[in-house]
Amino acid sequence: LSFVTGFVLLFIFRYTSNQQGIKAVKRRIMAHLLEVLFYRDELSVVMRAQGRLLLDNARYLGLALVPLLFMLIPVGLFIMQMDARYGHRPLSVGESAIVALKLSEDSFELDNIKLEAPDGITVETESLRMPSAKEVDWRVRAEKPGKYKLQITVDGETYTKQLIVGEFGQRVSAKRVSKGLVEKFLNPGESDLPAKSAAAWVGVSYPSAELSLRGMQMHWIWPWLILSMIFGFAFKGPLKVQI
Repeated sequence: LSFVTGFVLLFIFRYTSNQQGIKAVKRRIMAHLLEVLFYRDELSVVMRAQGRLLLDNARYLGLALVPLLFMLIPVGLFIMQMDARYGHRPLSVGESAIVALKLSEDSFELDNIKLEAPDGITVETESLRMPSAKEVDWRVRAEKPGKYKLQITVDGETYTKQLIVGEFGQRVSAKRVSKGLVEKFLNPGESDLPAKSAAAWVGVSYPSAELSLRGMQMHWIWPWLILSMIFGFAFKGPLKVQI
């Protein structure tokens, strides 16, 4: 995935940037650095070269900003999908998690909200009602691997939330939301709740997932980012891309 990402982002950078402008400004930056090095005993020359260096660095950042804006959408979508698979892990058999319901209004009786779980999932606690936060929580325990549908009933309406028990690497959805473009963008794993539903969101507290590298634990985004940059710089020569 890092290999593909590095190639695709480099391709986007090449065709959305001013390659000639970047090449020219990089040459000027190098010339100013050499000017500072060769004329370091001439204070006025050094000061003038440093001023031009700062100006050309600002021009370079401006030239790089346009392709970076084009990359925002594909990178953002990619990160959200990757995080659904590698940001959290499914529950293991015997492991517990919190199922939370956030209400969109204050007018619902929290005592009447009920959670039903299928065989393979045990509801360990009664509902924990928090009126000031408009939230109801339950603790559930995984009994056997599988993909389950939890059912929560609010004022006669029933909402479902997927719960996955099994091996790391399966795509999980920590939250199912009803409204808000940002919330929907950050939680793409399941279909949206009805727009006018009583529930703002339903969530499961899946454990955070970390990748292991020679005994070190790290979030998936770091090896992906580092490897993508390495592959990107490896491709820039053969593809003749100025970065």
